[in-house]
Amino acid sequence: MQQLFGDKVQDFYVRKLRANAAERKARLEKITTVEEFKAYQQELKEKIRLSFQLPTEKTPLAPRVTNTLKREGFRVENVLYHSRPRFPVTANLYIPDGAENAPAVLFLAGHSGNGKACDTYQRAIFNLVSNGFVVLAPDPSGQGERKQLVDVPNSEEFAGKPTSEHNMINKQMLLVGEFYTSWCIWDVIRSFDYLESRSEVDPKRICITGNSGGGNMSAFMSAVDDRAFAIAPSCYITSWLHNVENEEPACAEQEPQFFIGHGCEMGDLLLANAPRPLLILGQKNDFFDARGTAETYEEVKRFYEMLGAGDKIQLFIGPTNHGYHRENRDAMYEFFTGQLNMGTPKVEQEDIKLFTDQELQVTPTGQVAHLDGTLLTIDYARLMADDFKATRPKLSKTELQAKVREMLRLDEKEIPVPYHRNLKFRLQGMRMFARYGLETEENMLVILKLMSEMGRWPNYVHFPRDVEHATLYIPHVDAQDEMLELEFENAGAVFGLDVRGIGETMPLSCNYQSGHAQPYALTPFHKDELYSCFDNINRQFFSSYCCDYDYSAIGLMLGEPYLAGRVRDIISAVKLMKQHNYGKIDLVAKGQGTIPAVFAALLCDDIENVTFHQAPESFDSLLRTRITYVPQSVMPWGILKFTDMPELVEAVGAKIVK
Repeated sequence: MQQLFGDKVQDFYVRKLRANAAERKARLEKITTVEEFKAYQQELKEKIRLSFQLPTEKTPLAPRVTNTLKREGFRVENVLYHSRPRFPVTANLYIPDGAENAPAVLFLAGHSGNGKACDTYQRAIFNLVSNGFVVLAPDPSGQGERKQLVDVPNSEEFAGKPTSEHNMINKQMLLVGEFYTSWCIWDVIRSFDYLESRSEVDPKRICITGNSGGGNMSAFMSAVDDRAFAIAPSCYITSWLHNVENEEPACAEQEPQFFIGHGCEMGDLLLANAPRPLLILGQKNDFFDARGTAETYEEVKRFYEMLGAGDKIQLFIGPTNHGYHRENRDAMYEFFTGQLNMGTPKVEQEDIKLFTDQELQVTPTGQVAHLDGTLLTIDYARLMADDFKATRPKLSKTELQAKVREMLRLDEKEIPVPYHRNLKFRLQGMRMFARYGLETEENMLVILKLMSEMGRWPNYVHFPRDVEHATLYIPHVDAQDEMLELEFENAGAVFGLDVRGIGETMPLSCNYQSGHAQPYALTPFHKDELYSCFDNINRQFFSSYCCDYDYSAIGLMLGEPYLAGRVRDIISAVKLMKQHNYGKIDLVAKGQGTIPAVFAALLCDDIENVTFHQAPESFDSLLRTRITYVPQSVMPWGILKFTDMPELVEAVGAKIVK
């Protein structure tokens, strides 16, 4: 496989985010009065509500202290409370001696494997406590004592890689219409509730800070909740445009669904409840681009000044790389104490005796998964799937079509016949592949190939007309390689389509993280030989931080599913064939290609016979598998609310080949 058009998907999304940024910038420049900005804020609040989709009811926290540690000048309570029923949060509450109506900090951990017990975060917390702050440090979901993949075969692949675990959970939750982002920020909201409830704390003087994953949760909390006195997100704030331009995927909970599609950017997280005190922290050599950090600061600062609060916003860019390093921590201490009129902060001590992970442990075994009655996020998702399966009616084909259009945000009737380019043919063995570039969407090119024996199709330059019978093959990873291995009997003219992100258009970006590469055998496809011909770059296609994941996440933020684009590519190819007077058109697909293929077959009346090789048994089975390597890009959002793969296969009359 040669990825000759590997830049097409990257360029497609860069253009989209640049257009969004330009339109948003023009909108913000027109805001010149406080009244206009307040109106913009009200619009933002509604967009945030639609994007984060948080629960409307708060259930009892049911907190309890499991152990208390004593140090000179403060104590630590190891506490457990519930952000949802049977969904415990483990945390450490640091309380200065004699604390009464004291200021507080909700300290949100980044992607540390041991969560709240991370050495760097303990150092910051100790200094905050020495300056009179009560500090609550909860374990994020999937970290510390709240790991989701516990006692699971192959879970060692995720040891020390909380982001990989987060991405695994997120893609499965999509099947029931849930987003991991919303679950993580709800934990933060309920942690704030717990801190606010403590008698030692002044609820009007609670600040929030965190680094990386904790930085994004600090920013998200700034957007969805107006209670915090001050916010100091570290090593997250830049712009999503910079992330996309720089080929920088982020963790599943760092990219809020639909938000860009609503015309927003990262700065809107900070504008929603302005002008509370805000310190934006970055690093000179962070992968979260410091140029975007500075640009966002300047953008937000203009509105703080408009509101007469220019003294409430600051920017600090540290001299080093990603992390809550000493310089950034010092800036945070000074900002919080300054905004609260607490005087000059005490200097952080170097010779601190930190707590061990075991000392800060809240649960008996160190994992909430071992507590009786506990539900994990995936358990909740499975219960939702059970409810959907028990209550959803069997839909007619017409009803299924309507639901799929709504889910994909795609109307096949509006898809035009694509303009096509006649590309250079290829020879491989005794086979010839005529190649055609289909422009299925503005700035998007996919590759359609006609396979034949040498000399069978003399008109190999131009797209052939008047074909009585054609078969369109949708690959698992690469059409040309796979077409050589499959047997096509009575198939007529055999075409293969590299939909966006597959085969010749497989992006070359984001694939440097070899440490995240996953094994070849991708359940439920099972066939190791599917991957035997691919190099190391393409093996990483199925990793948890690859280009395919990245573009799927961007599609979710845009509210334009990446999967829908692939369905569009297939329907476009069929429409091109029909325009050229093709008769019978059959569809064959393999592995992950069966998922866009089944939706295309459902929506496109011009497809007759359908055959699937190694299709997933069901989407429900992907939810029941604790570790699945089926990519997020083919996990349809909310599909289990109204149907599953067997019903879709039945609706299109597909033949299944194992």
